[in-house]
Amino acid sequence: MAGRIIGTRLPCCPGKDSRFTIKHNADRAGCPWWVFYEPPGAAPIPADDAHPVLIALVNSLKAGLAGSPGGGPFSINEHGQVIAPAKAPAGHGNTIHIIDVTASGVSTYRTPILFQSGALDPRATPTEGTLWTGPLSGMSYKFAAPGNAKPPSRKVDEIFVEEEGVVLQISSHAGISPYPPTSGPLFSFLAALRRQLPQGGRFRVNEYGRAFTSNGSIYIGTIPTAEWFRPLTPLS
Repeated sequence: MAGRIIGTRLPCCPGKDSRFTIKHNADRAGCPWWVFYEPPGAAPIPADDAHPVLIALVNSLKAGLAGSPGGGPFSINEHGQVIAPAKAPAGHGNTIHIIDVTASGVSTYRTPILFQSGALDPRATPTEGTLWTGPLSGMSYKFAAPGNAKPPSRKVDEIFVEEEGVVLQISSHAGISPYPPTSGPLFSFLAALRRQLPQGGRFRVNEYGRAFTSNGSIYIGTIPTAEWFRPLTPLS
């Protein structure tokens, strides 16, 4: 395993509210660690299953580059890539994000993490405009206000993130031309975004590409992965 510290300006860097957590819990199936989901303002909920491979990956990443004894937060982005935040060692600022680099690329985890006997499922597909029923995890993005030709692209309907004052936009990051598209999956997704966020605003995308509003957790749809922010690479 070769861990790598990734930059803080990447669009896939998770925020605080996107994370799962690994905690001690020897009472569940005899495992010393367990995955938990922490709903806002509520007690942590243990995952239905042990997920030992995922726990070993996250703990190894944190031990290798951050000297962590184990446990703590982690995220899985919309490309299934595992990202482990940790306290930074001397000379790296306050927080670092670590990925696992292998011969085939950045490590992913594709087994669904379910909670409450499957009632909280990240693969849920509620009707657009209704309440999102899965865990409130996911990477955060912004949708431009209507008619706002947002710099630096000066194009309307931009999806973007802003990290440390740097704006990254989907039109350039995903190489989409023309933008906004006039047909296809991204066209349909942008239309759903505008219906659910008529004035623009924040939304989140989970590890299965399900998108929902950050304020109110209203389901939008599934992102078109081929026309989206690119996954992390071994050189990220």
